[in-house]
Amino acid sequence: MSFQAKTNQQLMQELALLKNELSDLSKATDEHAKITETLNLERELYIDLANALPSGIYRLYVFNDEGTNEEKWSSSDDAPYRIEFVNDRFCEILNLDKQAFEKHPGIINNFIDQADRADFVSKNVEANLQTIPFLWEGRFMVNDQMIWVHFESVPRVLENRDIIWTGTLNDISERKIAEQELNYKNYELQKLNAEKDKFFSILAHDLRSPFNSIIGFSNILLERVLMEDFENCKKYAGIIINSSQRAMNLLTSLMQWSQSQIGRMIFNPEYFEIADIIDEIILLFIDTSTQKSISITKALPSSLVFYGDKAMIATIIRNLVSNALKFTPQGGTIIISAEVNTNEIKVSVADSGVGILTSIMEKLFRIDVNCSTPDTQGEKGTGLGLILCKDFIEQHGGTIGVESTPGKGSKFHFTIPVHANTDQ
Repeated sequence: MSFQAKTNQQLMQELALLKNELSDLSKATDEHAKITETLNLERELYIDLANALPSGIYRLYVFNDEGTNEEKWSSSDDAPYRIEFVNDRFCEILNLDKQAFEKHPGIINNFIDQADRADFVSKNVEANLQTIPFLWEGRFMVNDQMIWVHFESVPRVLENRDIIWTGTLNDISERKIAEQELNYKNYELQKLNAEKDKFFSILAHDLRSPFNSIIGFSNILLERVLMEDFENCKKYAGIIINSSQRAMNLLTSLMQWSQSQIGRMIFNPEYFEIADIIDEIILLFIDTSTQKSISITKALPSSLVFYGDKAMIATIIRNLVSNALKFTPQGGTIIISAEVNTNEIKVSVADSGVGILTSIMEKLFRIDVNCSTPDTQGEKGTGLGLILCKDFIEQHGGTIGVESTPGKGSKFHFTIPVHANTDQ
């Protein structure tokens, strides 16, 4: 009986112990459930936070024995890593769902622009080899559209030497476009400054020549007047007038060009007969053409109506005829012609002058180089007249060009778009 009683007592004690253990287990289970709930909540908060960020977030697990293998980094099917996490923005940038990354980690290689792929691979290999932060910018093709992306991630080396990379992916297309536009504007500004510096250097040099002639021959003229050498006075007075006229023409062209550059010359298009302007220009140069026995003729369709700035068109034709007179020797010819095509009117000024070398033709309409050649009297110009012509023609949406054969003459031509005259 005592043995049986003792056994019962022991059973009761063991039962009590079991109850305590069950109670502890229940508490532990409750605690584990609370911890699991807290972890799940924290994970949800982490994912919500990651998805709320404007950057793509990713977590990459790179295998130690494969992280420096260039072939695997180049492969879309056999990547040396697995993608453990990507947020919504990461998927949005590449227009893929998360399951695509889980099933096919190397799919990222399919997006890299061919020209940037080698750099992407080498930067990844270098980062894994030296365990340094990975930084890379390059071009991705997403839905047949090129975008610029920026990767930035940091490594954490595990005990088995595998590496976990945590980083960001950003679409930087707008920034890159802005940088390219800024670089282009800086380039254009530097080019413009260089052109202006060169231009004013040329201008100062070419202005010096006529003013030196004016001053020098004025002094000689004064001496001849005092000596009553009136026969030579007329000669020197003519030289002074010609030099003054050249200086005035240059300053006039400079004023018109500078006004057009700063937008002070108003573009005022209207309909007008081109023949009227050409007749006025031929009359303007009648003295010069008569002195050199040069015939100026026109070959125009009947009733050719232009739509453009009348003053600018007159300046263009006047400059081209003036140049033709300068470079055409005694007894030559100048023909002003025009033809109407489907979308444009083409005006040409052809002469039988000295012609232009090909090497010079390529520079005729550039302000940053001095490509002037001596005319039939040995005088040089600045070439500003042609630059002014080009500027005025481009304001009309047209183009200017030249054809020439040394010793046989030149033909300058420009086009102006056709506009329907709704008033007729």
